[in-house]
Amino acid sequence: MSSSSPVRRRVRKTLAVALAGTWLAACLVACRPKPPESTGTTLPAKAPTAPPPLLADWKEPRAVILFTGDIHGYLEPCGCTEGQSGGFALRGDLLRQLREEKKWPTTALDVGGTLNDSRVTYPQTLIKFSIILKGLNELGYQGLALGKEELLLGAQQLFTEFTNVSSQPGFHVPFLGSNVTIFGSKELGTPSDTRIIEVGGLKIGVAAVTGMSTRSALENAGVLRDPNELQVQDPRTVLPGMLEKLKAEKPDLLVLLSASDMQESQALAKEFPDFNIVVTSESAEDPRPDPVYIDKTLLVQVGKKGKNAAVVGILPDGKLESTVIELKVDRFKDLPEMVDLMREYQERLKADWPALSAQSISDPKTGSFMGAESCKKCHTYAYSVWSNTKHAHAYESLAKGRPSEAEHWISRIYDPECLACHTTGWDPQKALRHASGFTDMQKTPLLAGQQCENCHGAGSKHVAAEEGWKPGAPVTPEQAAEREALRLTLSRAKTDVCLKCHDGDNSPHFDFDKYWPKVNHSGRKN
Repeated sequence: MSSSSPVRRRVRKTLAVALAGTWLAACLVACRPKPPESTGTTLPAKAPTAPPPLLADWKEPRAVILFTGDIHGYLEPCGCTEGQSGGFALRGDLLRQLREEKKWPTTALDVGGTLNDSRVTYPQTLIKFSIILKGLNELGYQGLALGKEELLLGAQQLFTEFTNVSSQPGFHVPFLGSNVTIFGSKELGTPSDTRIIEVGGLKIGVAAVTGMSTRSALENAGVLRDPNELQVQDPRTVLPGMLEKLKAEKPDLLVLLSASDMQESQALAKEFPDFNIVVTSESAEDPRPDPVYIDKTLLVQVGKKGKNAAVVGILPDGKLESTVIELKVDRFKDLPEMVDLMREYQERLKADWPALSAQSISDPKTGSFMGAESCKKCHTYAYSVWSNTKHAHAYESLAKGRPSEAEHWISRIYDPECLACHTTGWDPQKALRHASGFTDMQKTPLLAGQQCENCHGAGSKHVAAEEGWKPGAPVTPEQAAEREALRLTLSRAKTDVCLKCHDGDNSPHFDFDKYWPKVNHSGRKN
């Protein structure tokens, strides 16, 4: 859903030296299979089939609660492949349909896991977290449980974010953490122990815990080393008191948001059966829609990467209806307010680009990145093949989108999670720039697009070794070593290289054996 997601498409070039390489590590649009050849028969176009009414088999509930979580940084799906599910804009339309079309009183809660835990130190992550909080607020959420990813930000950053958002008029998405304490005090205003939500004339009591399974991960990361800064207690020691506090409000329903693994959430549901609903993190990426009960407690799974949302209806007789809804483009449309939020996100990335682009990792051992023009002199055949593929225009796709999207396209040319698979000199899995990698079109225009060096390696040492050498002269040991360093076999390209961008999220239909012939540039055919 870009940890990003999110919007990564990959295109790869061939480097100055390689005998065999792959241009495949690129976005799906860069190497889309050709359609079947026409048989000459024109069939009438089928009218699009309207999806069935939303939750048509449900009895009308008194109230509905939407549960989400574990988006892991996916504000929206990557976008490299059309028709991908998920994202804030489609989720917003689900809420709109429930509230405006179904006219069902609806609220929403999130079990946490909003960020990519491997990128919590990135400047982009803080911008993303701020946008997520704003999005949850605009969609009418009533609470965000603090999970592993949020707590990895640390107490100071959490308190800063809380201070920033809580001071804004109309903000109503408190951090929830019944067993979480920052700076040794529960009097700071965050996180809240519990919350009472009123919807459809019902009172919903909510508690949220960070599980012991999650605490272990936090301990390993070192964020719990000072209990005076951040403390996570055993949920079992605090939940009895939280239940007593909630019951004093005479709620109609009790909900526990469990930022824990599935096994621990199931155990908590058994141990504290007073909760009518337990919402767990760390469920399957695409959970089954069928209700799951632990004795009489409904166990809600929200999936991962924002592709799904769990919906629970409270019927007039007190019984619960529940299902998991995939946020598919043929069922939901982009909510304009969330599209505007995605545009704001990209504008903030642009405004902070100096800081974002300053974060870099060291260059590969093969040297610095030179650009395909440095390869062209010797590798004319490979260059001519590459220059006629969509790989060569990967950067342009970030700026303009598909032709069908041009009118409403939001440029992603300052989004590191997109640039990582659309320019040269980035680590696509870490979404970090190498020191000599692409920065922007003003500083490094020759590194735009997916070029040779993304597959074969940075080429400065190879270029230096070849300078002054004349064809027919003996190859020096240095030349031979640098040539070998950049040689890429098809087998290694297939297993180790292309999948860095053509992964399951960005290119779910990728098939190396089908795509390679479209970009085959093997050998020196000058």
